[in-house]
Amino acid sequence: MHFDVVIVGGGLVGASLAASLQHTSLRVALIDAKMPTNNDPRLFALNNSSCRFLENLKIWPSLASLSAPIKQVHVSQCKQFGAVRLRATDVDLLSLGHVIPAFHIETALNAALQEMPHVTCFRPATLTDLKQVTTENELLHHLTINLPNDILTITAPLIIGADGADSTVRRLLQIEAETIDYEQIAIVTRTRMQRSHEHIAYERFKDNGAIAMLPLINNECATIWTVDNAEGEVLFAMSNEEFLKNLQANFGYRLGRMLSIDKRHRFPLKMVRAKESVKPGALLLGNAAHALHPIAAQGFNLALYEVAMLAESLQNGLPIDLQKVNANIQKQIRTSVSVSHRLSSLFADSSPLIKHLLPLGMVGMDKLPVIRRSFINKMLGKSGHIPPLLLSAS
Repeated sequence: MHFDVVIVGGGLVGASLAASLQHTSLRVALIDAKMPTNNDPRLFALNNSSCRFLENLKIWPSLASLSAPIKQVHVSQCKQFGAVRLRATDVDLLSLGHVIPAFHIETALNAALQEMPHVTCFRPATLTDLKQVTTENELLHHLTINLPNDILTITAPLIIGADGADSTVRRLLQIEAETIDYEQIAIVTRTRMQRSHEHIAYERFKDNGAIAMLPLINNECATIWTVDNAEGEVLFAMSNEEFLKNLQANFGYRLGRMLSIDKRHRFPLKMVRAKESVKPGALLLGNAAHALHPIAAQGFNLALYEVAMLAESLQNGLPIDLQKVNANIQKQIRTSVSVSHRLSSLFADSSPLIKHLLPLGMVGMDKLPVIRRSFINKMLGKSGHIPPLLLSAS
């Protein structure tokens, strides 16, 4: 079986890419090791550009009522003066983005893919072998995939690895990756609030992590508490009542009283970065290329920026210059990786100079609209070329 593009990994990134190619003539194969689910516990802060991406895929109407807008981001440090307030009005937007449970996005994407004849889904299917063969000056990938009752070989000139931090594509292409273990976990839950969050997203930094409280619908907040492994195990073992009491004590009362929490989930935090993202006829996207610390909410937003850039290059079909595509997305990758990595350790730095300068820097940034605007635009993927899928459809 021959295709133009094979996407390995049918999660949010792979499915988004497949859907973004719906107006091309490309034949797309999507290989996923598992069937679609609706139990992903992650809670995503989509930036405004990512919302425009989903709008251009025609799936935002089904998601809008399930998401809560972010009109302001409030960043502060425990036991220190000063705060930074990033407002949608700083960049002339109605919202900086929206917060939505991940499984809603997955459900909408998979429903859309079922209506797209250009996509053939192989699920559940496992990639077991990948060979690159050049014949008559054409490079083809020969992929062996295991299905529940069959073994199949498919070919394509372009293969995209969107199969996560433990990428099989990356391994089969013999691309090395560096790993930084932050020795932290993220505890994720939903917290019911007594009063309205007023569509403000809070990030409260502590010496050993941070607490993010992000607006959800129905007077709830997405709670992401990053903490070192030892304390994380203690927190995770607590009863809901004990955990809520500790959350309230550590976050404070900026949002008023917290009433209850939902089921808790934990995720170990590591940065995994491929030493190269592109090979002849192959490109890594999303966590397969760079799994980031969640502290700046850059991971999925960065992946959709990459998808939009690649989709723009593929609008007129194959061949495309993968090296050029990769070069075009590297600026945003460097920005997102740098911010995510540095923030994970900056507020934990115990040196007297950093302790003194950080509050001053936060006050300065809060008072300077030009700096705030520049920072927000970088986080929205608007510091360089903006692919059409990230622009408003209107």
